[in-house]
This record gives sequence, C-alpha cells and structure tokens, in this order.
Amino acid sequence: MENEVLPLLKARLGISVQSRDAVLNIIIGGIVAECKDTYGIVLDAGKPNHILFVLDWAAWKYSHPEDGVTPRSIQFRLKNLVIQKAGRADETDDVG
Repeated sequence: MENEVLPLLKARLGISVQSRDAVLNIIIGGIVAECKDTYGIVLDAGKPNHILFVLDWAAWKYSHPEDGVTPRSIQFRLKNLVIQKAGRADETDDVG
C-alpha cells in the first residue's frame, strides 16, 4: 500500500524531496495496521477507494499530528468499510 499511496500523498502535501518519506511511510503503515488489527479490514492496494481512504487519512494525520479527533468524513468511510466487511462475512457463512 505504501508504494501506491506515498507518491500521491507527497503530491497532495506539496512535498518533492525524499527527506519526509520515512515519516509518511510510518503514517501510511500505521493506518493500514490499525485497519487490520483494530477493525479486521485488510486494505487492498488494487482498489482505488482503499487507496483514496488511506491517502485522505494520512494527509489529515500528517497535517494534524497533535489533534486526536478524526474528521467525520474519514470516520464515515471507515464505518462503511467495517459494514462491507461484515456483509462479506455473512455471505460466506455456511448455514447448513
């Protein structure tokens, strides 16, 4: 996911040098890990909506390092991913 999101994140933030890459990759990796470990969501780098979700959240985290309140738009999208995951799990349950 880092390979797909990093160049987009740098473009959004107006960063053209590599000196911030380590910090940006940690933010991206942290978001991916939090989604998996906390919410059970495995983000797919092949899905544009997953890339944009990580991009938006990472841009916000970078710009607001001390603010702990995630924007409602990101919270809403995260809840939608959780609901989609639950729906897929229900479809694969063996009832009989």
